[in-house]
Amino acid sequence: RYATRDARHVALRGPPAAPTGDAALPSHVMSASDDELEPDFEDWGEDEPAPTKCLFTDTIYDSVAECLAAAATTHGLDLMKIARSLRLSMVGCVQLVNYVRFCVAKKSAADGAAVVAAVVSAAGGPEGEWPWRDDAYLAPVLPDDPLLYSLAAMADDGGEEEEAAEA
Repeated sequence: RYATRDARHVALRGPPAAPTGDAALPSHVMSASDDELEPDFEDWGEDEPAPTKCLFTDTIYDSVAECLAAAATTHGLDLMKIARSLRLSMVGCVQLVNYVRFCVAKKSAADGAAVVAAVVSAAGGPEGEWPWRDDAYLAPVLPDDPLLYSLAAMADDGGEEEEAAEA
């Protein structure tokens, strides 16, 4: 009975007016202009420096991109190319990076070429035979490894750029 009366009241008079202006805000809530509430998206496209340890040596690079470039040019392991060509998911990229880091840590630095050869050779085979597809390689070899956070995103971005170039 009360619900019907309230509905008729709203229908005849409209809903109660909401308070307006700063007076309507509780004292602990600050007023902000629309410009102040807008998020700042200008910095989103810029990469922050992320010191990244080389996959094969103790060298620390200023960024993930520098580390990946050195792996490709100096050691012959282009992780970006492999990640794109195999269409690795984020999990697959994490496993691949951890696999390389684990194998290099387990072997001497001179065996880096053997690790590269193993990855490149396996990448040409069926997915079920990729040695990095083991859940053991989900655990990071290096804590807070920037490569783990960046490789999948970079591979996805590159894949989208390649698709747009083909269209």
